[in-house]
Amino acid sequence: MVTTDDEIARRIEETDSARSARRQRAAATVGELARRHTELAGQLADLERELGEVLTAAGDVIDVPELAVVTDVPAGDLTRWRDQMTKAARGGKRQRPSTAKNNGTSGKDTPEATAPRATRPTAPAPAAGINGGVALTVANS
Repeated sequence: MVTTDDEIARRIEETDSARSARRQRAAATVGELARRHTELAGQLADLERELGEVLTAAGDVIDVPELAVVTDVPAGDLTRWRDQMTKAARGGKRQRPSTAKNNGTSGKDTPEATAPRATRPTAPAPAAGINGGVALTVANS
């Protein structure tokens, strides 16, 4: 027996409806988890910054190896938190001076900068012998 067009449409709608509900639940769950992740990542960054500040401030009275022993916190973690604090205090990415300003030229459009490189001298071609310039080796057995 062949199903009617109405029955086919109803079955498709039923399948699409169930799929749409699952898609909506999945999207809502992912959205909620992403919001929580962002919030927790911000809290973690704040904690790491605070740890770095405390470690830097206390550096004159207790060093990282001693702190690691008394707190059971790995020295690598303590060092990373302390070093992140000092990196943030440096002020960001280092700016490199422009070479054009430093060497007295006006930049990449100067004749010195655009002149082609001198070609390297090439080795002379091997003299063509009986073998057409190909070296042959004889294996001794």
